[in-house]
Amino acid sequence: MPDSGGATVLDDLPEWILVEEIFIRLPPRDIVRCRAVRKLWQSATSTDKFMLDHHRRQPFLPILSHVVEPQKTSLVLSFDADAVQRRLCPVIRTLYSGILEATCDGLLIVSHGATAHEFFICNPVTRKCAPLRTPQNLLNYYYQIVGFYRHKPSGQYRVLWVSCPTNNTNHRTFYCVIAVGSDYTRQIRQGCIRQPTSSSPSLELALRERLPGSSGYPPIDHRGSLHWTIVRYDRCDAGYIMVFKTADETFRLMCCPAQLPSQQLLLEIDGTLALCGISSDRVTVDVWVVQDYDAEAWSFKHRIYLSGMDESPFVDLKVPRMAVLSDGELLIQFAPRHVVRCDIDGRFVEYVKSEEDQGKNLWLTRHRLQESLIPLPLSNEMQEGGAASVEPPFFIGL
Repeated sequence: MPDSGGATVLDDLPEWILVEEIFIRLPPRDIVRCRAVRKLWQSATSTDKFMLDHHRRQPFLPILSHVVEPQKTSLVLSFDADAVQRRLCPVIRTLYSGILEATCDGLLIVSHGATAHEFFICNPVTRKCAPLRTPQNLLNYYYQIVGFYRHKPSGQYRVLWVSCPTNNTNHRTFYCVIAVGSDYTRQIRQGCIRQPTSSSPSLELALRERLPGSSGYPPIDHRGSLHWTIVRYDRCDAGYIMVFKTADETFRLMCCPAQLPSQQLLLEIDGTLALCGISSDRVTVDVWVVQDYDAEAWSFKHRIYLSGMDESPFVDLKVPRMAVLSDGELLIQFAPRHVVRCDIDGRFVEYVKSEEDQGKNLWLTRHRLQESLIPLPLSNEMQEGGAASVEPPFFIGL
């Protein structure tokens, strides 16, 4: 509070205490407001070290999609589990043709357009947005984003794309990497694929079937690698996990627990890679975690009895969608438009509802948002050309 002379108690504190003890604990939106107060605060909170340290402190928030009628807009929301009152915070609002493609370090990739999609990268905290470069459009091929990550050796943010034939021809599926804000492009060739052991299925066969688009099935970023579940290739008894090591940009396969059913969901729980196996009757969920990542050793952790909920909702989805909250609770979607919050034992806590439509048309996506102040990764030419000032065809902002 200001004293009689107009000064605040913050004026008496050393700068390092302000930055390292106070600002570092503020929510990202409050940091943006502080930057507008003083130039000193703006510069102190704009260093790479501060932004990365501040980002690491932020929780991972599950993202939900809410279709609002009659405007026909899709409101993407993040579930703030650490708030005193659990709430849904708006992130972006798009038309039906808008799709949330990928997230990484608080940056979002959004596509827009009913036919020829445009791609944008944005930060909902700073409300900055810029166009995203896409692969060359080849005849009889279409492309999709399958991964979005930070390449630590170069510090670049990179997008992993897959190009697929538009019809059932013998044209091969291939992958390429494009860096955001630079001209860097790399084709993922045969030499970048690590061959599995003789007992493992063919990695080339798994890649030929193509990885799923990250809009619906985003990979789990864990230990510097992206992970996707791949089930029963080459008539094997167990499923496998496709792994893309982001440092050297190579693919490999990782074994899953053999006891898991075919309906599997890959998650990260308390910093550990976890696989959830949903029973065929969708009554129980078995949770397995990696005990030794390098040895690909798994251990059984927990069984969740969905039928034991106090208010068990109608189960209609083939594979229920799940998201882990920071306090160990879960968000589970059993049926269209019904998202439930429960504890780790499956006990019902509440139905998740939005303020606008009381839980109707609410979908739990597989994306997570970890808010950040990280600026858009743009080249000097793009910044000078005003790329970050481009008006997107959708609303962004927290």
